[in-house]
Amino acid sequence: MKTESPLRNASQWGLLGIPDHQGVLHVGGRLGAAQGPKAFRALKEKLKPRSPLWKTGIDFGDVSPLTSDVAQNLETATQAVAQAHLGCSLLVVVGGGHDHGFSHLKGVFQALQVKKKKIRLGCINIDAHLDMRKPAPEITSGSPFYLALESGVLRGSDLVEFGAQHTCNSPELWEYAQKKKAGVISWEDLRGKNPVALFSKALQKLSKHVDAVVISLDLDALAHVYAPGVSAPQPEGFTPTEVFSMLRIAAKNKKVTSLGIFELNPEHDIGFQTSTLAVQSAYHFVESRFEKKTRR
Repeated sequence: MKTESPLRNASQWGLLGIPDHQGVLHVGGRLGAAQGPKAFRALKEKLKPRSPLWKTGIDFGDVSPLTSDVAQNLETATQAVAQAHLGCSLLVVVGGGHDHGFSHLKGVFQALQVKKKKIRLGCINIDAHLDMRKPAPEITSGSPFYLALESGVLRGSDLVEFGAQHTCNSPELWEYAQKKKAGVISWEDLRGKNPVALFSKALQKLSKHVDAVVISLDLDALAHVYAPGVSAPQPEGFTPTEVFSMLRIAAKNKKVTSLGIFELNPEHDIGFQTSTLAVQSAYHFVESRFEKKTRR
């Protein structure tokens, strides 16, 4: 990766698409997430929000070329994320399968290393799944955090799995998370409680001992009634209000440097419901970071 960093405007945010669902294919999920970035942009243009910053973001386009080789796609996306991150102050990445949660993390990690060689990166994964599957033998959309932990991009103690459901993850995955000492706040831990307050507490704790934080949002973290257009829908999960509130809190934390939105699957969406949800998630994240400059 080139080390030249473009001048960054403190009021600029960037958007990068990763139109790839090869990892979803390998895990047997519903295909269609490769169309996620296209659907996201179509709905983004229709959104007419209060904040003018929504229209001033830099669109870095889509990652290309992408092939049937998942490992190569991850590397191509990593380089694109790194360059985009250097070109804006806040980056939103839209997938695509959640295997690109790894290329998202690795790209941010590499971009931060341009200025500081030793970087300690943290991540909160808002997700029904732990996504810690060992490639056996193929990399899947369930592999991103296994790859991040095994490659040294993340330490186990710097990863928080937020909302993982007992019915969505095998015993081996829970054992791996425990072995790596990852923080896990399961859906069962959250049921009947205030997830937004617990998210805020987890973020505050994490941000104290890392240099930067990435938020990874798998849209199947929301209940199917709110997000039907995903690769692996779940009957139970967060509400849009809860997710928007968590993202607004995240954006206020200056160590949070990027948001990834994954598994948007327009081929299975109903009335653009999930695409709208993805766009509004990004909007709340961006607007919250810059709201003092836009509100009167």
